[in-house]
Amino acid sequence: MIKLSRYTIAHILIVIITIIILSSCANTSSGAIEYNTTSYFINGKFEDAIPDSIIRKVYGFVITEQNGNQHSYRIFREIKSYDRKTLFCTAHKKWEVVSAFWQSEKARYEYMVRTHRKN
Repeated sequence: MIKLSRYTIAHILIVIITIIILSSCANTSSGAIEYNTTSYFINGKFEDAIPDSIIRKVYGFVITEQNGNQHSYRIFREIKSYDRKTLFCTAHKKWEVVSAFWQSEKARYEYMVRTHRKN
């Protein structure tokens, strides 16, 4: 039989108690430690969303289709009504064909975007 000193038994008990305490340290439903990563540190403070000025600086001109899909282009040339341009989308990293249609009720252009056939 192995003889253990009382100091060795005390150390083993401390390790076991520490493991039991640390194994239940997360209070989340998944049991893991969860971090909130939806904040952005911009210009010395935390923001909930990235400002449009920074999005345009990084991604370029942003357009939104009628169905809610967003596309961004570094160089956006004016597209007249019923005209088409092939542009590189920096959000989706592929070439797209952008068509513009004038909406008189809204007094602005609406855009329709489709993937270029050579992608």
